[in-house]
Amino acid sequence: MKKWYAIQTYAGSELKVKEELEKRVRELGWEKRFERFSSGGEESFFLAPVEEVITSKSRRGRAAEYRIPYDYDLKAESNQRISRGDLLAGKPERTFEFDIKILQIETLQRVIIELTNRNEELYKLSDDKRIRRDIRLGEKIPANVPLTSDRDPRFFTKVKGKVVDRSRIKHLVLEKIGGERVEVEVPERYLVKLKEGMKLSKGDLLEKEDRIYSKASGMVKIKEYKDKRVITVQRIEKRRLFPGYVFSKMQMSEEMVAIVDGLKARFVGNPPLPMPEDDMKVVKRKAGFLETPKREHPVIEVDFAVGEVVEIVEGPFADFTGEITEIDKENEEVTVMVKIFGRETPVKLGFDGIEKL
Repeated sequence: MKKWYAIQTYAGSELKVKEELEKRVRELGWEKRFERFSSGGEESFFLAPVEEVITSKSRRGRAAEYRIPYDYDLKAESNQRISRGDLLAGKPERTFEFDIKILQIETLQRVIIELTNRNEELYKLSDDKRIRRDIRLGEKIPANVPLTSDRDPRFFTKVKGKVVDRSRIKHLVLEKIGGERVEVEVPERYLVKLKEGMKLSKGDLLEKEDRIYSKASGMVKIKEYKDKRVITVQRIEKRRLFPGYVFSKMQMSEEMVAIVDGLKARFVGNPPLPMPEDDMKVVKRKAGFLETPKREHPVIEVDFAVGEVVEIVEGPFADFTGEITEIDKENEEVTVMVKIFGRETPVKLGFDGIEKL
């Protein structure tokens, strides 16, 4: 009769031990002495149950964000799993809508600063202006800071924020047949080769196609704002539900005890421990073999706790601090108690709307 046993190993070595044990069972021809399990499309004689966890954005390096302008077509959806290299969004090529002559091509420098409410401030500078070195992509900058080395008063930041774009664009002045003038702007890296004085026909290429690919694997979340959409790819981690243990249902004998001898993986060295059936119910539920199926979506791991004081970094209450009074993992929201006008006011925010102090 087959019974449940637990094989002890070191935390973090469970899958390696499981892999070696699977190989050993097949090499010794002991398949009939073990119960088979089917999980994730694979058959196995051993269980090392894992749980998928989405780590909160507050933990550095756990999520990747992509700024998607509204002239791009989304190729991903919220709550969709994607892999590194998958297409997130794309902007189709752009052609001239009429016969034209190019009168002027001017190069401009573009700086876009994202405010704490996720709206954006756009600055366009002539190509002869020297932008300060510390105005780098991703840098946070305070209000009333000059963007140029000559401290041109026209180009001081109005509010504090983060630099989300620093690039060159081409400003084109076009003339239609009949004399009407039209102005268009195209990012320099996508503009086809054009020269002043050129004549082009309707349908000729103006701007090359652009695609944005994910640099990470995980779960997609999409939020819409006034000036753009933001795609967040949240990292999914696999956590061991029972660190240090691998489980199996087998016919135990003196000969079978030797199955754990000489394992190459980090291994405690104890013989398999018999497990009561009642205790194994928990393991089987966690593995999705009993009563409760495996989760369809990963659980959300939150790096905050009720009672913790945090800083709000998004929305009308940005820069305020308050105490967390409630965490709603299902909706990925927290309730923060903020004091305004001398009274405490509850504010609901997404997990990415707060940061640790």
